[in-house]
Amino acid sequence: MLMEGCGAIAACPLLSPHQAMSKAFNQHNNLSLLNQCNRSTHIHQVHARLIKTNNAHNNFYLSKLLSLFIQTNHLHEARLLFDHAKRPNTLVWNTLLKAYVHNGLSFEALLLFKNMVRSGISPDSYTFPFLFKACAGVDDSNLGFSFHSVILKLGLENNLYVQNSMVDMYCKCRCVDYGRKVFDEMGERDLVSWTSIISGYAKVGEMQMAELLFGLMPEKDVVSWGAIISGFAQNDCSDEALVFFHEMQIHGIRPGEVAIVSALGACAKLGLWSLGLWLHGYVVRHGFRLSVFIGTALVDMYSKCGDIENARNLFNLMTEKSIASWNSIIGGLAMNGCAEEALSMYSEMDKAGVEPNSITLSSVLCACRHGGLVEEGFYYFDSMNREFGISPNLDHYGCMVDLLGRAGYMNEAYELIKGMPIEPNEVVWGALLGACKIHRNLKLGEYALERLVELDPQNSGNYVLLSNMYAMLGRSEDVERVREAMRDMGIEKPRGSSSVEVDSIVHEFYAGDQSHPDISKIYEKLAELYSKIEALGYSAYLDSEMYSVESF
Repeated sequence: MLMEGCGAIAACPLLSPHQAMSKAFNQHNNLSLLNQCNRSTHIHQVHARLIKTNNAHNNFYLSKLLSLFIQTNHLHEARLLFDHAKRPNTLVWNTLLKAYVHNGLSFEALLLFKNMVRSGISPDSYTFPFLFKACAGVDDSNLGFSFHSVILKLGLENNLYVQNSMVDMYCKCRCVDYGRKVFDEMGERDLVSWTSIISGYAKVGEMQMAELLFGLMPEKDVVSWGAIISGFAQNDCSDEALVFFHEMQIHGIRPGEVAIVSALGACAKLGLWSLGLWLHGYVVRHGFRLSVFIGTALVDMYSKCGDIENARNLFNLMTEKSIASWNSIIGGLAMNGCAEEALSMYSEMDKAGVEPNSITLSSVLCACRHGGLVEEGFYYFDSMNREFGISPNLDHYGCMVDLLGRAGYMNEAYELIKGMPIEPNEVVWGALLGACKIHRNLKLGEYALERLVELDPQNSGNYVLLSNMYAMLGRSEDVERVREAMRDMGIEKPRGSSSVEVDSIVHEFYAGDQSHPDISKIYEKLAELYSKIEALGYSAYLDSEMYSVESF
């Protein structure tokens, strides 16, 4: 039996039985050939056959042919074919709309829809999901509102796929309240509906609501688990992300790439090397491909946990590397004190033909800062705009001020700040204040603190830096004056803390804390380390008049 969409005409009285059978046979062959196409050369041959059999403008065949060109990454040829179509129907327009959206060409998709309406073609329930994805792609909620009103006029507001795409669009455009309104009015919800609204709340940082909705889900799949885990990870709730990752395994759900990458990111932020190592083993044991996403997350985790050797090895094993991969290894080398190697890796990146972005240059300048490489820092800083058209941002200026200040070029650091085309922030002035403490430049330090107080009056760290500077210079009255100012403004100095993971146990230490059961052994080891570094010629300066944490 022939499909009606193929144009079956066996009953047509204008054709003889022989002609009708011959045409039906051709249509059957055309459809079979279209279904079997898997290479671009075959597609061109089938296209030629359709022209020869006068079927090139049949909208059903045209839609199939467009899909084949798109599947084989020949979008340009698909557009040429579409432009030569005589009377493309809604199905054909939708096919090209889908291709544009799935290839990230949201603006082009919206222009195509504009032409579709001008051509007198009415959209249907399949059109709008693509349009809402395009709105999310260009972050235009106002246009999404317009399409929403059209849907109401066409009576498509109860279509599940349309509703899901609306919820997704509103959430991705950070209009979560509107997405929630659509979600609440839905008569039927599926996994996509729930996952979209949970992801929306996570996107705007409302993790309490995201967690509540996740708990109310009637059923959960790997995508919904990935959404809640990544939501916690992206909102700096690393502990919660790992708790949910563990719960996911308890429920027997095999983690997907999103959950694994998010869990690795949480390990990186918490410095949980052993758990990150276990996750790496999990990836290997369960046959996950070392994709660019998983590979980059592993490199980042090992780097931030101080295991630069494993970070190097993973990076070298990656067959596909993105700009994020290069940024992770360059930044990792920089933060682990391998400044020269970080710059060498940057050169390798250049040889590989990968163009740096703003984050890359931040990592490079960070390497120069850690290595005290002033000349190199200036070179890379100047190359940003000259070679790559990247305007330095506050992070770049902060790195340069810190680099110059630490090296003792205080006036140069200050002149750089004065010449900034953007307003300096807390990071920039904080870098200058820190350098002033190192080099005991009290006058410039006081000026830097004035600027910091204007920007962030409740930050206790700035006051402590200045008071410590006064203490180093023996100016106890000024130290007391800073303390009084802090008390008058109700500013309290939080106790400094650090943590270290040993045998899968995280030990946290606070400044002045003597409560750890092995505190005597810890101080013995510290004394041993001091002796070793002093033997190498390092002389630690201990401020004789530094005030205790409790005094603040």
